[in-house]
Amino acid sequence: MKRSTSKKSAPRTQDAADVNPSATGAYTSELRQSGSRWLLTAQDDDLHPQLPPPGLVPAVENAVGIVNFINRAPGHMASLTEILTALSISKSHCHSILKTLTYFGWLKFDPRTKAYHLNSGLLASASSLLGSPVLDTIRHELQQLVRRTEIPAVLTQPQADDTFIVIDKFNGAQSMEVSFPIGHHFPRDATANMRAYLAWQPESVVDRWMKNWRPVRYTSATLMTEEDMRAEIVATRKRGYARSVGELTEGLMALGMPIFDRQGEVIYIFTCSGLLSALAPREEQLAREIVRTAISINKALLARVPGDFPTA
Repeated sequence: MKRSTSKKSAPRTQDAADVNPSATGAYTSELRQSGSRWLLTAQDDDLHPQLPPPGLVPAVENAVGIVNFINRAPGHMASLTEILTALSISKSHCHSILKTLTYFGWLKFDPRTKAYHLNSGLLASASSLLGSPVLDTIRHELQQLVRRTEIPAVLTQPQADDTFIVIDKFNGAQSMEVSFPIGHHFPRDATANMRAYLAWQPESVVDRWMKNWRPVRYTSATLMTEEDMRAEIVATRKRGYARSVGELTEGLMALGMPIFDRQGEVIYIFTCSGLLSALAPREEQLAREIVRTAISINKALLARVPGDFPTA
């Protein structure tokens, strides 16, 4: 099996100080060849530090913490003792929350293993999130894009911590398959997503992002200085689409576009990716397709797009 990997190493920051990869999370991605088909896989364990609780409603904060902990736990299940140890919740309080979440179907208790795991009631409570008319419109357009280009597409949503969560993915009969799951976290500096998100933002948003940026050398092509990063963001806006050329995953090329809402905020981003050797010769043609798709989606959503956003 052939393999191309992208892992965090100890990169150099702009002031020549070492960045500790463990402080920035652990994100790895790779291309694997199995027969005639390539698989794009990624691992996002401990990718982003958990936001500190605001201290407003401790019971709600602990319930959210429990759900998130179980979702990230090996096998996606955890015992009462494991939850207590990880989250430092009192036993009686934790047990009450677990019983409540189980009552409403968000969790299920396995008496055989003495462990809790997520249950389908959680999906039922959030069903409108993934079944909204907005997402139906986007899905239809991306499915058509994948059929036309034979390149897989991934839809992500920007988060408050600047990371990106995979909302949906669209594979076809092409030679590469995106195999990471719905809910997968991309890091805040995932190249194509980040550039698509920042390129049409006000300068103040770019400045804030840069202030919190800690360079990580994912591959030999990863940009490592603020000057280079800002220049590529400007180039993205001028070019009309985002691109990553082997910068997050060795041997992978990705093109991306933002999707706006009626207030002009970026609500989703979609990317199309494939083997660098296969996509690079087709970049101009593929770029026309993804730009056309972004225009169509934004028009259908009655989105307010920036004045210099592509229109044709």
